[in-house]
Amino acid sequence: MTPRVWIGESLRWYLKRARHPFKNYLVGHYWHLFARARVWVGYDGWAVINVGLGDYLQQEIFFDGYYERPLVDWLKHTLRPDDVFWDVGANIGAITLAAAPLCRKVVAFEPDPRSNVRLSQNVAVNRLAHVEIVEGALGVEAGVAPLYQSGVRNSGMTSLIAGRSDAVGQTNVPVLRADDLIARRPELAPTIMKLDVEGAEHLVLGGATNLLRSGRLRAIVFEDGRDANARPANHEVVERLLEAGYRIEPFARSDTRAADNMYNFLATPKVAT
Repeated sequence: MTPRVWIGESLRWYLKRARHPFKNYLVGHYWHLFARARVWVGYDGWAVINVGLGDYLQQEIFFDGYYERPLVDWLKHTLRPDDVFWDVGANIGAITLAAAPLCRKVVAFEPDPRSNVRLSQNVAVNRLAHVEIVEGALGVEAGVAPLYQSGVRNSGMTSLIAGRSDAVGQTNVPVLRADDLIARRPELAPTIMKLDVEGAEHLVLGGATNLLRSGRLRAIVFEDGRDANARPANHEVVERLLEAGYRIEPFARSDTRAADNMYNFLATPKVAT
């Protein structure tokens, strides 16, 4: 264990397990100081990950070991050694790191420059040469688009969709079409895709018509709210997937602790590939 991981693991032990009379007072009274900390901790039994205690998603990883554990468990049972996995909306790379030992190639898409700093660090420190980071968004049209950045307390809410989150900033980011990227570099065509882009999932799929119809994708896991019939609330996502010959079924709650009605759904070809 390197010294910097030892520091993070020591803090993790203290906050989760240490017992002394003044702990609750100290943590409660000075949490604002703890929330500023960025630490390295062990992750997924083999890796290390850099997390900030003031960010909701990263705090979940620090205390619970994972964020979206059902998704990680599913990947461990689904990914094959020859798969190419696309992590679309990679954030700091928690899903990327979990998928990396299981497949031939991971392509991690993350448009937010703030998250990209941590994503790049996490990939580099773990020496994942087969992980490729794309610092941009996927969409219907190639070009540049405004990215609405959420606050540092929940960087995972950043979105291309205006009004989706409590935006505190805005920056222009490059946008690529999935079909164009695959046309240039066919070796990157995915077999499994995770899609979590805070309401812009239909834009990603709109630029992936050829991919969806190629028969190459075995599964797409995507996040969405649920309508009154427990189906994905983004009807454009549903229409694009049904038109391309996919079935859609509920997968798992995105975050069991959040009362946000967000779920992961699983889309698979009606004719197995």
